[in-house]
Amino acid sequence: MDYKSYLETRHWQRIRKAALKRAGYRCQICGDQVPLSVHHNNYDSIGRERAKDVIAICERCHEIYHEPMQLVKEGVPA
Repeated sequence: MDYKSYLETRHWQRIRKAALKRAGYRCQICGDQVPLSVHHNNYDSIGRERAKDVIAICERCHEIYHEPMQLVKEGVPA
């Protein structure tokens, strides 16, 4: 199963809902209550995620979170 399909499963929806609830429906980085996504801290545990494996995060912080990885992919020194 590809990642996009996995995000549509009931299992992921339960993990996602629990992460949002744990975070008090606030971004765990900046505290905003804007629309949130649930981000995998690593992809090693997909399908068997634990609380520490995911974080509730707003779009702005999600972009910042991924920015260093994008810079590495583009060959820009950190």
